[in-house]
Amino acid sequence: MKKKILIIENDQDIRSIVEFILSEEGFKTRSIPEPQTLAEVLQFKPDLLLVDEFINSKPGHRLCLRIKNEPHLAHLPVIVLSTANDIEFIATECKANDYIRKPFDVEEMVDKVLRVIGDQPMSLH
Repeated sequence: MKKKILIIENDQDIRSIVEFILSEEGFKTRSIPEPQTLAEVLQFKPDLLLVDEFINSKPGHRLCLRIKNEPHLAHLPVIVLSTANDIEFIATECKANDYIRKPFDVEEMVDKVLRVIGDQPMSLH
């Protein structure tokens, strides 16, 4: 069965590009600009969340932290996407599994997704 990735991204163009790239890699994807509730996120039953740090007026790391603080959801991998200079710190603070700095390199994004989702052994870079 294909692993499912939910992309939560404010920018329609980036959402479309990321969704296309990950679909081409064999993942089942869904993308939304902003979830209204946590239930909306879970309805898709994702194996991985890609969360933009800037979701309209709300910081994406808050959603990440909510997920990581829920005992029944803490196992759900989250990767934060951002142009923020301190994205590494933000990702650590919200307990994200990893981060991707925008603008991103396609191969690097795919590698990180594969590593986090568990479809590829960890490589030492």
